[in-house]
Amino acid sequence: MAGRGNPSFLKNQKAKKRAEKATEKRAARQARNAEKAAAKAAKASGVSPSELEPSDGDASAPPPPDEE
Repeated sequence: MAGRGNPSFLKNQKAKKRAEKATEKRAARQARNAEKAAAKAAKASGVSPSELEPSDGDASAPPPPDEE
């Protein structure tokens, strides 16, 4: 009978890769959305988006909000 027992090793590996890829895509989408929001806020306030980019030594910049 099909579908009985535990999934095979290869099926588990494929499922793990699929989950990792989804996590990467989600993180990339969040970064793009944060970038768009920063550009939109900069445009509304009249500041160029390059001025909003935190430099390497700027630790005072808040992290982007988590969205799901």
